[in-house]
Amino acid sequence: MSRAYGVLNDDATAADDPKRIASYLRSKRAWFIVDKSGVVRHAQVGDPRGLVPTEELLQIADKFK
Repeated sequence: MSRAYGVLNDDATAADDPKRIASYLRSKRAWFIVDKSGVVRHAQVGDPRGLVPTEELLQIADKFK
């Protein structure tokens, strides 16, 4: 699923890099707002060192009600 949504760290060069191997084949932090029909209405990839701001996403989700 991560690959389908474009948030999978699948850069094969990371497997040979000691600084990046821990993130290889792992998902980036991301949030998706999907409506009842299964349509992605919003996608946001967060900073790998922090969290995606929940309050901001809740405000965005309110727009789709």
